[in-house]
Amino acid sequence: MTVYTLASSSSGNCTLVSSGNTHILIDAGISLRRIRDRLFQVGLSPDNIDCVLVTHEHIDHISGIRMLVKYHKTPVFASLGERFGICRTVPEAEPYLNCFETGAGFDIGGIIVSSFRTPHDTNGSVGYTLTAGGIKLAYATDLGCVTEEVLEATLGADIAIIESNHDRDMLRRGPYPPFLKRRILSEHGHLANNDSGQFAAKLAGSGTRYIQLAHLSCENNTPSLAGETVAQTLVEYGIMAGTDVELDVAPPFTPGRMYTL
Repeated sequence: MTVYTLASSSSGNCTLVSSGNTHILIDAGISLRRIRDRLFQVGLSPDNIDCVLVTHEHIDHISGIRMLVKYHKTPVFASLGERFGICRTVPEAEPYLNCFETGAGFDIGGIIVSSFRTPHDTNGSVGYTLTAGGIKLAYATDLGCVTEEVLEATLGADIAIIESNHDRDMLRRGPYPPFLKRRILSEHGHLANNDSGQFAAKLAGSGTRYIQLAHLSCENNTPSLAGETVAQTLVEYGIMAGTDVELDVAPPFTPGRMYTL
């Protein structure tokens, strides 16, 4: 399995997961041009994409779908709770949309996909686990807190991409209006760096070898701050980044590290 973030931030999210000849995008929240350019860098094109797995309907996760279905007829998978929101924002996606019950597993070209509920402010927000060749990826962003359901689904993953959205002090001192700050800080908002560190510690304790921090806010976080905060939290649990687990931060606007497991 290879895992490769094409973009990851509050401005746009898209991650490529491949196994053999099967290629899946988790979210498509950047333009088709950017998707095409970044796939080209690894010898692929949008025609090679078997499907898009949508986490939820917010525009930073689905903005590229309109052009993907128009020019490449790419199948789109999402939870039943997200059907209305996706079709309202991207009506062109409806003929290509495959909806599933959250928690149900399905096979895409030999990659076993399962979903789990994430606490976010949409009707059917989900995270995913993808398993192929004995390797399990856990993908959990856009969650205001780490629930027991999220933990149960993600523990034991070989590689995990998890949200580390904001630094609470930066957010509180920043320019966002009060209602938006309340939304982000709520249990259906986004995960703060400290909470991401505790999540990372539990994952590392369960055997996760690689953790990538994702969906960083461009206004209320920095890659160095997220990485340092999570690494320090790991130390508090007796876990050393770089020794016990490999920790990385997905860049917001450029492709991240390519993991091959």
